[in-house]
Amino acid sequence: MIKIIFWVLISLIAYTYLIYPYLLKILAKSKKPITPNFYQPMVSIVIPAYNEALLIESKIDSICTGNYPLNKIEIIVYSDGSTDATKDIVLKTIEKYPFIRFYEKTDRNGKAFVVNQLVKLAKYDIVFLTDANIIFAADTINNNVKNYKNDKIGLVGSYVINQSQIDKNHTIQEESYVSWENEIKYNEGLIWGCTIAPFGACLSFRKKLFGPIPKNFLVDDFFIAATVSKNKYQCIIEKSSVCYEKPNGLLALEMKRRKRISCGNYQNLKHFFGLFINIFTPLGFCFWSHKGIRWLVPFFFVFLFMANFYLYQNGTIYQLGFFFQLFFYCTPLTYQLTKPIKPLNKIIKFAHYFLMMNFSLLVGFCQYVKGVKVGYWEISQRVK
Repeated sequence: MIKIIFWVLISLIAYTYLIYPYLLKILAKSKKPITPNFYQPMVSIVIPAYNEALLIESKIDSICTGNYPLNKIEIIVYSDGSTDATKDIVLKTIEKYPFIRFYEKTDRNGKAFVVNQLVKLAKYDIVFLTDANIIFAADTINNNVKNYKNDKIGLVGSYVINQSQIDKNHTIQEESYVSWENEIKYNEGLIWGCTIAPFGACLSFRKKLFGPIPKNFLVDDFFIAATVSKNKYQCIIEKSSVCYEKPNGLLALEMKRRKRISCGNYQNLKHFFGLFINIFTPLGFCFWSHKGIRWLVPFFFVFLFMANFYLYQNGTIYQLGFFFQLFFYCTPLTYQLTKPIKPLNKIIKFAHYFLMMNFSLLVGFCQYVKGVKVGYWEISQRVK
């Protein structure tokens, strides 16, 4: 029985991280994206902001200097209790672009609250939700919203690219992860029209499909996409709708963000469990293959280590597996010790990053069990 558990856990981990992405690549080869070449609806671009003085002006400029007609957009910025110069900078920017609207609340309520308010304030049927630290390319909006010519499309995520910073931290690992996730989400949308959890930093959706995000929910993008899917509309990623984000390069800050996301993931799992329960639907299959199993991997690691310890005397393969696990759990130390050996250090850094991601999931689950008392968090350190 212990052997069966051991190999089932290994198979599930291999499936969600290796086999499923490869399966998507194979299936995607037979699919060709069908998007209109030209469609420019009226668009409400909404920006939640908290202490974004460093980047908010660049953000707005990237929208207003793009190729989308300014007479077809409105921009709404909502400051959620900012204590820096965010308000002053936005008001100054309005002198250049008078069609921008600014709202604020002096106390913090969290992104879910702000997004709910912004959607209420939006005039147009297509709402483009984007974070203040995401910089648009010239055609970001054009290439995203053209998909709404297809009446079956309910949500379109943009293709977020991390801009490199040359430092000694984990930026390369984060960039690789985001690129890998982009590809998985794109293929899910291409094959079945059910992208699971598009990047909330830059996405659009039909206003009529939006359902208010519950109080103190920490992950708005998953909630919005799941609500769209629940209404039988498709969620996709548009590769040509490119935007840019600079990773801060600090693993500690990235893991803090992931703990918050992990906690929010479990909130969403409870809320939408009935939507995903049937694994024989495209949505259920995608969810459990891409997200559901991953959210269980930290617990798999615990049971895998215990099972491997029990099976240690059952042959060389179990002994090698046990030492491999020990080495994996020691990567916080070994990646520091192997810095002079760059090729080895690079591999160990990826293992360390993977370990920290799963540790963050475990901590996020503990926070979820304790209960979420506030729906906001401290933003990651911004880099201009």
